[in-house]
Amino acid sequence: MQTGAIADTFGNIENLVTLTSGQYTMGSLILMVSYGAHFAFIIYFLTSSLQLAPRYRIVPVLSAVVMASAGLSLLREFTTWQAAYTLIGGQYVPATDGESFTNAYRYGNWTITVPLLLSQLPIAFGLARSVTHKKIIRMSIPALLMIWTGLMGQFGETGDFARLNLWGVISTVFFVWLIVEVRGVITAGIANSPVEIKAWPANLWWYFLATWGLYPIAYALPQLGASGDVVVVRQLLFSIADISSKLLYGIILSRYVLRRSALEGYVPAAEALETTAIGAKAASARGD
Repeated sequence: MQTGAIADTFGNIENLVTLTSGQYTMGSLILMVSYGAHFAFIIYFLTSSLQLAPRYRIVPVLSAVVMASAGLSLLREFTTWQAAYTLIGGQYVPATDGESFTNAYRYGNWTITVPLLLSQLPIAFGLARSVTHKKIIRMSIPALLMIWTGLMGQFGETGDFARLNLWGVISTVFFVWLIVEVRGVITAGIANSPVEIKAWPANLWWYFLATWGLYPIAYALPQLGASGDVVVVRQLLFSIADISSKLLYGIILSRYVLRRSALEGYVPAAEALETTAIGAKAASARGD
């Protein structure tokens, strides 16, 4: 079979690699922890929104939506992973008459969740509504182009590396565009943040680069060879990136807007932070 035909037929290297029992179990565990973690934090984000000033409540609510969407996608990845292999002689062999594994579900989920994640930034930073709308559009366009071009390229990972790398470069161009737009929002966020919490958006910039930078590594990894270790490490990198860029990112923003709400005099937020310096300052400001 020609290389291009292999790519079109199998799509992802998981469908070409026989896994040991340990590799299969590790892949299953990675996916299970991933979808479980996202589902578990839906309630956390919904309840944390109750402590925030009304203008910021949408931030953790959007995180809850992201958790639900990502959890469902990763659950689908988990069930597909289980259906894609058959246990033969102590090893897990790609099924020939069942469901093929694909990472395309991740790209479909990112199409939904990434614009939502980006939308949280200008809202959390308290930017004017007109500015917020413009910033969301300007970030979402390169983000979606980055995702869709990456999707086009990942079907070349089974041997058509020219396709993988060509679309990977194109996707990287859109990623650079995206980080320029995100940097502009974060710069505005630093300028618009109370002095006590200006470090939060500044640190968030480096966190953004570190966590989103895992995705291109996972994307390019199949070029090291179609092996069980590469399959498992790639699922691990994708899952670490998903958890850190969605779940942990959502927690960071939720804590930031909680402090911002307290500093702006919102009583439930101040009460939630009563043991902190910010909570004490907010309590003092309201005469408690």
